Amino acid sequence: MAKDVSKQQIANLIQAYEQVVRVARQMYNDTDLKDWALNTHSLPAQEKIIDAKKKLKDTFSIDYDADTAKTKVIKEGSSVEVLVGHMDGMKGSTAIIKSYSLPANISDITMKDGMKMNNHKWLTNDEVKLK
Repeated sequence: MAKDVSKQQIANLIQAYEQVVRVARQMYNDTDLKDWALNTHSLPAQEKIIDAKKKLKDTFSIDYDADTAKTKVIKEGSSVEVLVGHMDGMKGSTAIIKSYSLPANISDITMKDGMKMNNHKWLTNDEVKLK
């Protein structure tokens, strides 16, 4: 179980660095912030992404960018089973992970009775299980 938690935490770290890069890139069109965003945040985060992906591969033999990684780590777009019942019909339902905002994620959930909830906030990684 500890290994499953560790590989998920590395994947979470990669996704957090990816978010830093996305936000920093949004500042590139501001000439006053571009160099600061690029040099202080974007480039170091890109290096950390490479390092974390290497650690995931070396430690757990998971290539984060491969299609098979979707069955081993929770990434955006993954289909998961909801393990908690925050509301009626939620436990056992299916959710699609939409975006990460550590330590939880936004999901589209299809309840067991067929009702759909878009952009549900939040489900943590221990409240879902990959399908």
